[in-house]
Amino acid sequence: MANQLLVYDGKAWVDQTPQVFDGTTWRTVAPLYFDGAEWRSEALAPREFPSYSSSVSAVVSGDLVELPVPADVRTNDIVVSICAQQGGPARFPRLLSPSGVLPTLYTLRSGIRLHVAVWPWEPSRGTSTVWDVTGSPSTALMNLSYRGGDAAGLSLTPVASISEHQRVNTVPLGASQDFTTLYAVLAVSDSLTGAAWPNGVIPRAQRLGQFGAQQINLLTADTPGAGASPGALRLDTTVDTAAVAVITVPGRSDGKPTWILGDDRASVLGSTTFLE
Repeated sequence: MANQLLVYDGKAWVDQTPQVFDGTTWRTVAPLYFDGAEWRSEALAPREFPSYSSSVSAVVSGDLVELPVPADVRTNDIVVSICAQQGGPARFPRLLSPSGVLPTLYTLRSGIRLHVAVWPWEPSRGTSTVWDVTGSPSTALMNLSYRGGDAAGLSLTPVASISEHQRVNTVPLGASQDFTTLYAVLAVSDSLTGAAWPNGVIPRAQRLGQFGAQQINLLTADTPGAGASPGALRLDTTVDTAAVAVITVPGRSDGKPTWILGDDRASVLGSTTFLE
């Protein structure tokens, strides 16, 4: 029996699966668990394209920096934690909390250290992330939550590609991957006030550094994976350094073909296909 609850009475395992009366008879129900917002009998089924829920971000200073996870996060939501530090020595571990979550580290030519961790949330993992960024004068942090992801598909290397550019006001985006692709763009500037994402890419969280201070600006957006680049991000000023990371938020394929409208590569309809 699925979700059966057995309790040992000292001699044998006894079925104590909860039951409810439906007006006619007593029926077995699955044990319930609290997912952080409501009581559930089972986890939400993973979708092919996990959907963005919410985010929290900050630009901070200090050797130990903390950022809450989104307040509406639920059990099995996928959290994408991004930490971009402006300098400092290589240290391990960088992510102190939650324990057991291993971020990937990328040291860029500019000296920026980018850390990315993609992990499933549950109550035991707490309500914040804590990073060791000793020696960094400024650090940009972001926690984004996605619902409907496939925790079984998580990888220790969630960054599919990363590129860095110098003295630019246009940042080319790498090819999107399967499932949901999250673009994280870091831009070091003292005058950046905004940016424009290409069509088909949905802006999410954005955290700009203090105007007039040479700090990291962190901008994110996502799109359904199509295997091709959606275009480029346009910045409203020329920045000293810009880097873009392509992050995969894994889902679970339903086995059916998917057409992504507006994408020339993934949305070619065949002669026997009808769009209603």
